[in-house]
Amino acid sequence: MEQEPGSILLGVVHASRVIRDSTVAMLAVQPAMRVARAYATAVDVMTEPISGPHILLYDLATARQDGPSRLMGLHARLPQARLLMFNVMDDDQAIIECVRVGASGCVLQDATVEDLVAAIRSVARGTPHSSPRVITSLFSYVAGLQAGEDRGPPSNLTPREEQILQFLAEGLSNKEIAQQLRLRPQTVKNYVHLILQKLDLRSRLDVIKLFRSGRRSPPS
Repeated sequence: MEQEPGSILLGVVHASRVIRDSTVAMLAVQPAMRVARAYATAVDVMTEPISGPHILLYDLATARQDGPSRLMGLHARLPQARLLMFNVMDDDQAIIECVRVGASGCVLQDATVEDLVAAIRSVARGTPHSSPRVITSLFSYVAGLQAGEDRGPPSNLTPREEQILQFLAEGLSNKEIAQQLRLRPQTVKNYVHLILQKLDLRSRLDVIKLFRSGRRSPPS
């Protein structure tokens, strides 16, 4: 299919096939928009990249699974792509997280289809999209930086993940953690994998180094 002159080229990234397909179907009926590809992960995006200027509509939860390093890698590998995060939770941490990975805008979870389409058109024009709620969060963040506040990168860990992170920092094995929390070792292994992704770390040793450096305080 050839792209219509003046139309906006899109890629949709969402781990859920059901949501991914429904998002594609919703955008397909919008005037002057064409979804070129749909992806489940950042790896898929880099394996089959869209050529030419386009917008990657990226689900925040999927972005967290992929990890910050992979998202930053997209900027280097696909300089003609602009990142628009969607399904973003209405809290400062999630909004700032979008900024940190280089997104050109973010669309909150309670946004309407019209809001989403407007955000896409705004980013396509080269104007970073920000709702009043997002602007408020960004101004608060910038004010905090100017005041000298030291805000480390958000981890977005759940209480259970924070609990397992503490055990990792203490040097416990997956089996030992499983015994402490009465979980299956495979379940703990899955948690550890997700924690490392969220914190953009490569190994359990990196977790220990992170705590020893003082860049992260032990969970209370």
